[in-house]
Amino acid sequence: MGIYAKWWVFGPLIGLLSLVTTRCQLLENNLFSTYNEGEWPEVTCPVDAKYYRTADGRCNDLYKPAMGMAGVRMGRNIQPDYSWQDTGKLMTPNPRDISKELLTRNDGIKEVPFLNYTAAAWIQFMIHDWFEHGERDHSDPLKVEVSPGDVHDSGDGHMNIGRTPADPTRTDGDGRPASFINENTAWWDASQLYGSDQQTQDKLRSFSDGKMTIINGRLPLDQGKDIPNTGFSKNWWVGLELMHTIFVLEHNKICDMLDDAYPDWSDERLFQTARLINAAQIAKIHTVDWTPAILNNNILRQAMFANWRGVLPSWIPRLGEAATDGIMGGKTDLNDVPFSLTEEFTAVYRMHPLLRDEFPIRDYQSDSVVAGSKLNEHSFGGAGKVIDEFGMVNMIYSFGRTKPGLLELNNFPDFLTNFPIEVQGQVVDLAAVDIIRDRERGIPRYNEFRRQIGLEPIKDFTDITPDTALAERIRDVYNNDVESLDVMVGSFAEGYRAPGYGFGETSFQIFIAMASRRLLADRFFTEDYTAEVYTQEGLDWIDASNYHHVLVRNFPELTNRLKNVENAFFPWDEENEWYELKVRKLKK
Repeated sequence: MGIYAKWWVFGPLIGLLSLVTTRCQLLENNLFSTYNEGEWPEVTCPVDAKYYRTADGRCNDLYKPAMGMAGVRMGRNIQPDYSWQDTGKLMTPNPRDISKELLTRNDGIKEVPFLNYTAAAWIQFMIHDWFEHGERDHSDPLKVEVSPGDVHDSGDGHMNIGRTPADPTRTDGDGRPASFINENTAWWDASQLYGSDQQTQDKLRSFSDGKMTIINGRLPLDQGKDIPNTGFSKNWWVGLELMHTIFVLEHNKICDMLDDAYPDWSDERLFQTARLINAAQIAKIHTVDWTPAILNNNILRQAMFANWRGVLPSWIPRLGEAATDGIMGGKTDLNDVPFSLTEEFTAVYRMHPLLRDEFPIRDYQSDSVVAGSKLNEHSFGGAGKVIDEFGMVNMIYSFGRTKPGLLELNNFPDFLTNFPIEVQGQVVDLAAVDIIRDRERGIPRYNEFRRQIGLEPIKDFTDITPDTALAERIRDVYNNDVESLDVMVGSFAEGYRAPGYGFGETSFQIFIAMASRRLLADRFFTEDYTAEVYTQEGLDWIDASNYHHVLVRNFPELTNRLKNVENAFFPWDEENEWYELKVRKLKK
């Protein structure tokens, strides 16, 4: 049961100390750069980089200006010697067989009882801010053998999967494992809203009063497309359209606040300052709303608040420097390793089982179900159509009243295991693709992954789950070889989880390191999280806001529906027994 045993039993104080100790060990031992000195791109900093985030992420660190910008390499959480691609076992066991036996839903969705469906949309919204490996290379595809008659057969007995594009800044045979480029900025800068290059950002702005373009409360469509114009729009579905629309509206609300306080400010200053405030607010929501919802445990909740605002309990008055004993407003700390997001971070955030194949659409006033919508119907261009039909308020409410899928085995959405791609009308199994991606990018298998991040490996499949029948099914698929178990499969199988945890300790270990790293390394969350940069009004806005406030501010029609909801990622169901119990505990 690993790290959890330390704090299930011994109470909050020891639990918090255990988490802090583990975080320090991971930050000391599990951060690795994929750059050698002299390999970093040379970039110049604009004059206003000291006070504003740049479009492509350059110059967050004024001394290593390319760090974290779009177009530089992903980093690692494991030693480079263990991140070589194992070409001899790339297809062993067969990823399509693993998907069919262990990942595909075969008896309907298994739901998370303590989350609403917004949690699924939110994490994809975050991932699109953090990383993107680029357009896949289909010129020499990876070939997964499939059974005769499999709908995924590309015509030669295989399912063809485009490769992750190679790092163009590297030469073959330099004695290091492959590295890969992050096309998005690695900073927590809301680049999914604002873009990761200047041209994209300029297309999104109204250039009036600092605001982004909104037409009748909706994002405008990208020219010639049926998907909105936004910073990042790949793998679009209705959940993303809701999130993007909400936070573009919020950006414009922030502009109104700043314009009232500083009526002589230019459009540029209003835009850039509103972006800073909006991005920090999103980071706060993820830290103190979403994370304590999916990891629904009081010790973790206290730890995340400590990450944001300090280690002192909220009832102790803030005096002088005590106000900055959290990461926010503190000292930037790179732990002697240039900041990047990592391939291992990408691997543990594969959370496709959160998605449903269909969900009910409700009327926010009556709560009655007025329609149903399938994932394939509200994906891509269908997202806007379902919002056009039922309206933003009803769709947001429907997400609040619906639960996502559990991050467990045999809970992958059917639509994603039969996913259309723009290559000769083919479909691919994204569950199998997720397995291939980890193997292709040099992610060690489950046991070695755990060794590398300070966890004990399993000795037998029964060590991973108390469900002996499930353990035997995993054993059969992996030919009784625990060392061949894939990280994603092992992580979903983990049955020994801390109370209220939506995912297991392997994913959690990477989470501990990178949740703090994203804040600690970013000067706009540390030394420059000041009134001089954000304005005091901006800092107050962030301090006073959570996701609940954002929703009510932009959609006041939901005020009554949210009045008894402590965390807007919890189910919006006042008759739900779990909900009532949670509210009583929080109020204590």
